[in-house]
Amino acid sequence: MKRGKPAARLLAACLLLTLGGCATTRAEVVSRSPVWLSADAIYFLRAAGPAPAELWTRDPESGEQRAVGAAVPDPCGPLDYLFRVPDGRLGLALRCGQTGRLVAFDPASASFERLADLASWAPQVTLSTDLRGGYGAGVNDGCWSLSTIALPRGDLSPTLPELTCAAGASARSPALTRWGGLVFAATRDAPPAGDKRRWSVHLAGFQGVPYKGIGPTFEGLPDVDLSPDESTAAVTATKFGRSRLILVSLKNGESHELLSSTASFSDPSFAPDGTRVAYSDLRAIRVVSLPGPSRG
Repeated sequence: MKRGKPAARLLAACLLLTLGGCATTRAEVVSRSPVWLSADAIYFLRAAGPAPAELWTRDPESGEQRAVGAAVPDPCGPLDYLFRVPDGRLGLALRCGQTGRLVAFDPASASFERLADLASWAPQVTLSTDLRGGYGAGVNDGCWSLSTIALPRGDLSPTLPELTCAAGASARSPALTRWGGLVFAATRDAPPAGDKRRWSVHLAGFQGVPYKGIGPTFEGLPDVDLSPDESTAAVTATKFGRSRLILVSLKNGESHELLSSTASFSDPSFAPDGTRVAYSDLRAIRVVSLPGPSRG
């Protein structure tokens, strides 16, 4: 009979606690990598605790969220991030150890198409309109650099040698324009500057210039998205210890700060009509309206 006393004491302790006090701790939910694909749907990745990320969608107006039932066929690994495919489909990147896979998802038919198996992992990608290539950003020992991607082979080749880690620079978050120009974030500050390195939006292939920086400088690891008319970049970055969501004109470098917070901002994504931007603060996918003159 004595063997039953510990269980009885545990039950009594639970009853003395508030209702549900002995329940399992609720897993923390992380929502990230939003892609505003259509007027009525923002796709994003949602993960609860250590569980693999799942594909979800959010209604921009009501905020209602739901899981997307379709599953990637024959996955080589977990979903790592989302991106836009230029033909209007949703891009899904799967991390498969040291390699990766790019898949296109058509929400209308709930169908998938494998675009490429990457020879090495690229945590960020942007594809050309003909789907024959693009750019990827890779990271090694905390330093980011850009590579071209050949589709469907998935080969990656370093590009912009002046902005590589070997040159003491760092570049990330590439976004291709419809005509082939490249917008990205880069810093040419020496690595010892650490997290105080000054980043800015850069343009490559514009008006015959190999690359140039434009607009204000900021700290942290910036994420960049292009407005639908490709005149403006939305940037999430840190400056003076706060996360910020900033609009930068690609015409003259003028900037406008939309938000500033102690929360962490990442992954900006323009609405198809250019009037709003979705972003992640890790806890949820948020939406902010743009001022009229800055709309894309």
